Amino acid sequence: MEGKTAGDVEKKTQVLAEGTGRIPIVMTAGNVKVEGVLDDSETSREFLARLPLTISLKRSDDREYYTHIPALSDKGNAIEDYENGDITFYTGGPSLAIFFDKAGVSHQGNLIRMGRITSDLHLFDKLGDSIEMRIERKEPQMEHDVETMKAMYRTMYGYMLYETRNIAGIGEMLDDGFTLTHMTGMVQPKDEYIACIADGRLSYFSQDTEQIDVQLVDETHAILTGQTRVEAEVFGGSRHTWPLQLKFDMEKKNGQWLMMRAVASTY
Repeated sequence: MEGKTAGDVEKKTQVLAEGTGRIPIVMTAGNVKVEGVLDDSETSREFLARLPLTISLKRSDDREYYTHIPALSDKGNAIEDYENGDITFYTGGPSLAIFFDKAGVSHQGNLIRMGRITSDLHLFDKLGDSIEMRIERKEPQMEHDVETMKAMYRTMYGYMLYETRNIAGIGEMLDDGFTLTHMTGMVQPKDEYIACIADGRLSYFSQDTEQIDVQLVDETHAILTGQTRVEAEVFGGSRHTWPLQLKFDMEKKNGQWLMMRAVASTY
C-alpha cells in the first residue's frame, strides 16, 4: 500500500479498545507479541473465521504492515483515514493493513476498520522490513496457561537456591523423562539433575530473572524461554554469575503443565 506523507512529524499513540463485543486476538512475530481486539462487523467476522492464520507482511513507510489477502465483506466500519493502532481491511488491495504510526501526517483511504491494537505500539519498532506473523484468537485459557508456566519458572528458581532448596518441589515440575542439556553438551536425566542440586554439585546462590517468554504450540504443548542472571558454583568450579538462558519444552498432561526437557545457554 502507498499513501501520501504530509510533513515529517511523527507521533505515536496507543489506541485502547473501548466498548463491548470486542474479540481479543494475539499477533506473534518472532519473540514479539502484540495484542488487539476485533469488532463485531461482518468484515471482522469473516476475517476472524480465517484465524488462526500465519502470513507474511511487509513494512511500508514506517507506518504500517500489510499483505494481500482474499477479499472480505465491505459491510464494516468504513473510515476516511486511519488512526495509529488500527487493524484494517484495505479494499483497494485487497489487503490486511495494520497501522502503528504517522496518523495525521500520512493519509490512506479505502479502509474498513476491523479493530484496534491494545499493546504498546512501540513493539512494532522491534520488527523488520518483512515478517512472518501468526494471528489467532486470545482465549482465556491460553492466557491462564501462559501465566501458569511463567509462575512455574519463577518458582523453580526459588526451589533451586542453595539456602531454600526444595528437591521435592522441583521433582513435581519435571516429567519423569525430563533431560537437561548443559552448555557443555552434557545431558542429565531428571534423577541425576535433581541429585546434583541436592548434594551441592549444582549450587545456586542468587537469581534475577530478566525475561520469560512462552510460545503456545497448541493446547498441550509450549516452549518456555527464560533469561535469568544466576550466581552459582557448578561441578566444583568457582562461584560465578552467568546470564543463563533455559529453553524448556512444556507439555500439559492430565491438566498439569510439566517441563519435558531443557537446553541451557547464555544470552
